[in-house]
Amino acid sequence: MSTTVSPRAATVQTNQGGTLPGLACLAAAVLAVLQQQSIRSSEAWAMAWVFDRVLGGSSYSVRDIIFHNIGGGQPFGLVVTGLCSSAVLIAPVLALSGVLFLMGRIAVPRLARAAAFALLLVVVSNGLRFLMIAGAQQAWGEQGFSIMHHFVGSFVVIIGFAAAVIVLVSAGRTSRRRRAG
Repeated sequence: MSTTVSPRAATVQTNQGGTLPGLACLAAAVLAVLQQQSIRSSEAWAMAWVFDRVLGGSSYSVRDIIFHNIGGGQPFGLVVTGLCSSAVLIAPVLALSGVLFLMGRIAVPRLARAAAFALLLVVVSNGLRFLMIAGAQQAWGEQGFSIMHHFVGSFVVIIGFAAAVIVLVSAGRTSRRRRAG
């Protein structure tokens, strides 16, 4: 009795090296949700540092509040809320990365690079949103804040998140195409 294996079936291999990174990503996703207050405070500190270098006036943070335009006219404060924090973007990207690692179909180094780039995309897009909100708030007051916060800034974050998911999914598609070819 002989068994034949189709060429397509022979090219599909699993990569067992993804178990540890997969579990680590899933644990990090849970940790991002549980530690979102710390993430918000860190994010406020980082954005105050950026505002200080890019926008007029001085900036500083206290916990999850960014005070900006100090000494530059009208001072403002931005609260990094739970729904505006990068934590709500980081957690699903980490969870998806973890699931993809555990599936074992994508080369671990390729997926690790894609996951790191996806995380960078969501953090930078959210940081850009904060910068746009603060700049509009300084230029146009409450009306500028409202437009940037609810519309333009949200659009930037949605695009950044969608790009992050595409990066992760593309890492798997590229990996499969190369094996099959």
